[in-house]
Amino acid sequence: MRLPLLAAAGLIAIVAFSLETRSASADEASVAELYKSTCQACHMADGNAALEPMNLADAKWRHGSSIREIAKVISEGVPGTAMMPFQARFTEVQILALARHVRQFDKSLKPDPADQAPASPSK
Repeated sequence: MRLPLLAAAGLIAIVAFSLETRSASADEASVAELYKSTCQACHMADGNAALEPMNLADAKWRHGSSIREIAKVISEGVPGTAMMPFQARFTEVQILALARHVRQFDKSLKPDPADQAPASPSK
């Protein structure tokens, strides 16, 4: 009697892990597609734009390099620049995912402690 219960529990754990892994992969793919369709024209595929203010890989973050600060820029834009606000176009979850995605282009940055738990952009 214990063996079938143990086998069923193991099968449930495998299915749950598989679904979680597949969901994370799908999320990463959708963020990459969102970046490609919306951001890549200005910031380039690897974030290494030719113009310094648009470069996301050069260790120069004028408006802050934390996930919250980047999410705020994505959400609210930067007045007087080509960076327009996307808060009406993207959900908060998408904005945070994009902030995490573009932050990874700069290899000089240390991990953001706020990345350990979901956070909302400050307004």
